[in-house]
Amino acid sequence: MKVIIVGAHGEAKELINRISSGWSISVVDIDQDKLRNFTTNRQIEKIQGDGTSALVLRKAGLDQATAVVTLTVDDEVNLEILKIAKQSNILRLSSVINQSVNLNKYKEMDVEVVEPNILLARRFEHILEPRRVVSQAFAGGRAEAIEIEISSDSPVRGKTLREIGSDYYIVGALLRKGKVIIPHGDTEIETGDLVTIVLQSGAFSNVINLFSGSESRFPLEFGKDVFVILENENNLKNLSESEFYIRNTKAASLQLLTKEDLFENNLETTQETLKAVLKDQEFNTTYKSKISNKDIDKFMNDNSVGTIFYPIEETTSRAKIRYMLNIASKTNTPILFSRSTYPYKTIGLLLNNNFDENSSNSIAFDLASAMSSNLVAININQPKFLQQDSEKQLAGTIEKLQDLALSHEVQLDIETHEGNEAKIFSEQTSKFDLSIVSSSATQTWQGRKIVEFVSKNSKCSVLYIPG
Repeated sequence: MKVIIVGAHGEAKELINRISSGWSISVVDIDQDKLRNFTTNRQIEKIQGDGTSALVLRKAGLDQATAVVTLTVDDEVNLEILKIAKQSNILRLSSVINQSVNLNKYKEMDVEVVEPNILLARRFEHILEPRRVVSQAFAGGRAEAIEIEISSDSPVRGKTLREIGSDYYIVGALLRKGKVIIPHGDTEIETGDLVTIVLQSGAFSNVINLFSGSESRFPLEFGKDVFVILENENNLKNLSESEFYIRNTKAASLQLLTKEDLFENNLETTQETLKAVLKDQEFNTTYKSKISNKDIDKFMNDNSVGTIFYPIEETTSRAKIRYMLNIASKTNTPILFSRSTYPYKTIGLLLNNNFDENSSNSIAFDLASAMSSNLVAININQPKFLQQDSEKQLAGTIEKLQDLALSHEVQLDIETHEGNEAKIFSEQTSKFDLSIVSSSATQTWQGRKIVEFVSKNSKCSVLYIPG
């Protein structure tokens, strides 16, 4: 994601050194000498020019920006820059405030402000009354206390303090379901815990990565096996995608359900051909003279399936797609409709506001992180007279997606279109290698039709995540 920082000051340097590597950074300043001497520990773009100029801000990447931070010593300059950013629909606006009398002007623009005088006062207050003050920084600035909410993909989730103990930080308290817990070595950290950590200031980035970073788990929350259905010889080309999928996820084994006479010529046995295609990938095979729906049902009941892998052809009927979607929903198992569009360099996500542990949003970032993929979230607005979600709700959803992108260090782009959701998203799939849709849209008859239409008409492989 892109952030534009206006003002090449010391605060900008400290900010750049602390924020996630998921940010692409441009620094704007009118002073050429100041820019020349402005150095950080990471690569940034420097733009010399007047930050109140829309042309300069666009040169800095305003059209692609997610956030704008103003650090100039003139509030009127800051406000003019922020006005231009707000007109460009930038959601994350923040600024230093130089004169408190201007606070309302910033608030009217929904700008998050930092008051240097208050920060300095807190520091001196800590020196004068150290026992009364609860502050983020202490011990002469050599230590910090921070609070982090544990997400479902945090590397520490499910681990005890004894397992993650360190000399450079301690976990002082947990807030869990409204109750404060003073932890000990056997205390296990759970999703949703608000953890208070005291740490050496130099360990900030390491602690952040440990507690709020991401760890790939998909599809183990659903099951350990990838279950591939091979109904004819044409499906052979999809087998390599299943191999790619299992090698790049946490799935443990590849299970094949295939016809005994899969290939028309008998120069090699089916098993020999499968081994030749899958090379070093181990797999188990179940043979059937003809694969029926009962065979699929039985396999699902008898095995721990994390993903159903179903090859799609032009001749695949809507009825078959509908049946496979029903199986996925009934067994709460993701299904991948394979079109052999791997590797997944770009993943498309149909935007929704479900951020539960195994939602399509969470899984999309899990996969994008594990496969070093770019992620594109498609927001499709209905015509004005049909819209139900408010702009505020949409802004909240986008901010949550951006937060996930930062924690997973994933490149996220958000596109907005207007019209028929199923048709437009299906058209957009020509730009993706994998599309992800979810059951959050399938609570209604119309929603189920959207998932069915996308699964049938997508230009790339489609991963459906049930509720």
